[in-house]
Amino acid sequence: MERGLIAPLSPNEATALRRVANGISTPGNLRSSSVERLKQLALVEESDGRIQLTALGQRRCLAEAATPHGSAA
Repeated sequence: MERGLIAPLSPNEATALRRVANGISTPGNLRSSSVERLKQLALVEESDGRIQLTALGQRRCLAEAATPHGSAA
């Protein structure tokens, strides 16, 4: 299983991931340290000055939405 699907996220990282999933994609609107970690986990990528979910990030968001309290475990 890919690390990005199971690695624990801090509350700030989880919030940043949800914000990207909801269309907030301007780096200035997201905590840079959270975005960097999400990039390391291959959950988001930056293109043309915008942050977007990767396919893995989309899978993580779907998995968290399907589990109670957003727990990916």
